[in-house]
Amino acid sequence: MIEVYYYVPSEEAEDVVQCGLKLSKWFDREVLINGESRKCLTALLNPKDDIEKYRSGRYKCVKLEVLPKYCYVADSYLYRMGLSNPAAMELYYESIMPVEDYVFGSYRLPECLVTSTVIGEYISMFEEKLGSPLLFDNSEELYLNNIMEEYQDEHIEFIDAMLYCFYSKLAEMGKLKKMEDTENRVTVFFDQSGSKRYTIKTPEIENISKYY
Repeated sequence: MIEVYYYVPSEEAEDVVQCGLKLSKWFDREVLINGESRKCLTALLNPKDDIEKYRSGRYKCVKLEVLPKYCYVADSYLYRMGLSNPAAMELYYESIMPVEDYVFGSYRLPECLVTSTVIGEYISMFEEKLGSPLLFDNSEELYLNNIMEEYQDEHIEFIDAMLYCFYSKLAEMGKLKKMEDTENRVTVFFDQSGSKRYTIKTPEIENISKYY
């Protein structure tokens, strides 16, 4: 069984745990899966992937145990883009895969498409302190950390290059001042008061191009 998480209005949470989630009532999306239109409950791999509902008193998070054959993972950001961009929606459909094939951290904001009714026997209230330990804080953090680790492993100057580009943009906006020593390949960024200084190794253009 796969554990996923779903938010329901607080006043309906107890009924959901007792009676289950009937797909025909609770489905919030219809998508093409393997060429077939399927009704789906859009659940999450981590409760904090919807931080607004996680913090809201209007919703309760329930944990669902679902057979893998009824659960797919897709890229939620591509779906949002696809609502106004047909090309992005095509990419969204291409992103849909069986949950067993998904590698954690592959999508910035994965969503779990549950294609069946879930009976009450397989639903429980999510209790952060008492339930199964979560493997990561939230999917977006895992996704970004994976990218950072990949580039750091391949390019030792990646952190300098990233910070140089970030601070240079702030300097363009007038948020920081910039002092560059081209001969020694060192750039110092400092705030208007001069109380904060950031010394960065100036990346070479040919090295930056390796990251793209």
